[in-house]
Amino acid sequence: MATLVCGCNELSNPSFDGKTIAEVKTQYGQVLNVPDDCTVLLNDVETTNLNQPLRADDRVEFVKKSGTKGA
Repeated sequence: MATLVCGCNELSNPSFDGKTIAEVKTQYGQVLNVPDDCTVLLNDVETTNLNQPLRADDRVEFVKKSGTKGA
């Protein structure tokens, strides 16, 4: 099952498989406290393609840019 990570928050669920990064960000962004202007890492590689469908072994990290404070 795919895993979503933002800071110390982490979710893994088989329902993520097949959904796009954009879909899971929209659906679970508030739960994970994902900032709007974050960098997205897919399996430790930066990506801007939020239409990428997730596979069972994928790890998506939403990373806040360094030097910024949370609201």
